[in-house]
Amino acid sequence: MFPQSLLSLRKGDKISCKYPKHGRRNILKRHTGTVEKVSSGANGLYATVRAEAGQVRNLSYSKIIDPQVS
Repeated sequence: MFPQSLLSLRKGDKISCKYPKHGRRNILKRHTGTVEKVSSGANGLYATVRAEAGQVRNLSYSKIIDPQVS
């Protein structure tokens, strides 16, 4: 269901991925940052990512495209 790299995602990992703009558009935007939290909610698994500029985003696993974890 999810790529293996997402299933092994842990706090402190660096991630770079494409994500739909505003969470539902057909336009993809690249998000990069450090994982602060991995959890599950009502709509499934998600990761909280903090970018280097200080922005915090919650990215749903089901919408993440082309993840690169390091």
